Amino acid sequence: MMNIEVEAISVEIIKPSYPTPKNLEHYKLSLLDQSSPIFYDPLVFYYKMKSSTTNIDPANILKRSLSAILTHYYPLAGRLDKHAQLIHCNDEGVPFVKAQVNGRLSQVLSNPIAQELGIFCPFMSRHDESDDAHQILFGVQLNMFECGGIVVGINFSDKIADALSWMRFIKTWAMMARDGTTTMLPKSLQPEFVSATLFPPRPQSLIDIKTDVMKKGVISKIFVFNGFAIEALRAMYWDKENNIRPSRVETLSTFIISRYEAAVSKITKPKKERVYTILHTVNLHPRMNPPLAENSFGNFLVYAGTQIPASSINGEASITSGLVKKIREGVKKMNKEYIRKLQMGEEDELSKIQQNSESIEKRGGAWSFDKIIALFDTSDGDGIEAYVNLNEEDMAKFEADEMLRKFITPNYYSRHNINSNL
Repeated sequence: MMNIEVEAISVEIIKPSYPTPKNLEHYKLSLLDQSSPIFYDPLVFYYKMKSSTTNIDPANILKRSLSAILTHYYPLAGRLDKHAQLIHCNDEGVPFVKAQVNGRLSQVLSNPIAQELGIFCPFMSRHDESDDAHQILFGVQLNMFECGGIVVGINFSDKIADALSWMRFIKTWAMMARDGTTTMLPKSLQPEFVSATLFPPRPQSLIDIKTDVMKKGVISKIFVFNGFAIEALRAMYWDKENNIRPSRVETLSTFIISRYEAAVSKITKPKKERVYTILHTVNLHPRMNPPLAENSFGNFLVYAGTQIPASSINGEASITSGLVKKIREGVKKMNKEYIRKLQMGEEDELSKIQQNSESIEKRGGAWSFDKIIALFDTSDGDGIEAYVNLNEEDMAKFEADEMLRKFITPNYYSRHNINSNL
């Protein structure tokens, strides 16, 4: 437990600096938007106090720059239609919460607990299913610590854009805050809202998606792999027969999945062999013809699915079964021909998305996972943080796995005194 408390002391609504023109008051969702869950992703940024003599007010800087950038990213200040088919660009604004933390930033940085970092974000519940829940697309919380450090917590909706688009928005916002820019952006940074043109929406959502993404009872923990460990694992999974040297993502995906299966099957032997559907998100930007501009904003990710029997990934079997090759082949299928068929609305290609979605659904039409792995580069760029989400019983088995423990770096944050991602 981090043993700190966060108290909201004010809530404001930040609106765009200039009103959105009438001809832009409706923003259509694309096919890929329609098939995305209504879900808030969290993101947390940490800032230590560099000088006790500084007279900068971070709240005013953030609010002024946020208002300025919302003029360019006008859909973010709107509200999602209750049928989740379009966004009303009505300039209702973005919630901005100012909060006081009764602790020091070092308490968080020395041992970040993934399960608790959500207290620094404005929308505490990712699973709120009330009628007006998730109509807001974006929220900000400024957390001020007793030591002078701050944490900026953000929640953003998957319904309008993927994480890559959101990160580009945040980087541009940070630039405007740092430089004091209040109006104009260079053309290269101005967002292009082209998703509905490239992937025309269907009359009704592909799937009746609700807000659940993680099943109840799932907990999150961070496992850090340093650069040496990752290279050792890459060498272990190097398929010399087919001349396939795995990427860092392919390597850690395979290793984590194999250690999970080894851990849970060691104690409980299933009567029937499990078959895993492994889904990797694939960025469509470079796969489009022509490739999408970097400033294109929207959902441009699809899932590449690989079905693997448990016996092929249990422990050392993952090395000899060619799992890395199978994962890579699944990603390669997301090629220009696949994208063309998707854009044309051909049913065979649309059904692939639906089949993948159904494999992770629960009754009632909601996306539901109980095993999610998110990978982030460490702040030094050398290692990788793996955010692993499992139910409590499986997590206890997984984190006790001896082979896993050989490759992770314990007490990484207290040793390096650096930030974590969320």
